Amino acid sequence: MSFRLPPLKAKAPVAEEFGMSSGTYGVPDPMILGLPAAAHKLGTSHPLETSERDFHLNKLKRDMIMLRNVQGLHAPLRIAMELKATEKIGRHPFLPSSGLMRDVLLGRDEDIGFEDILNTPEFKEQMGQPHAVVERSLNLL
Repeated sequence: MSFRLPPLKAKAPVAEEFGMSSGTYGVPDPMILGLPAAAHKLGTSHPLETSERDFHLNKLKRDMIMLRNVQGLHAPLRIAMELKATEKIGRHPFLPSSGLMRDVLLGRDEDIGFEDILNTPEFKEQMGQPHAVVERSLNLL
């Protein structure tokens, strides 16, 4: 008996071939190919990394499938419509968005994670003059 639930076992994305172009001596030539970026060559460090990264997405998919099986097609459509409406509500570009409505709809408003502590507006990397940021977003500059 199948409930059409998504699989819970994480599958790490692994490349089939590690293609490295080599120079004269069997090593890549940085003058021709440039310096290699290490981020795309690194694989997952632990099998749980993929599972943790995709946890909220997998939970949302599982909840939507469960809602569809229990209440019918209208329930996941309604929640998806409400989530889409929360994304369209805008603020001024220089104000940080807390995403409170989305957290309430997804039931994450009572959870405390590292993003609640380390994602504060005073640590924002991009800081600009509010008037210039709004003018740029309205294509006035």
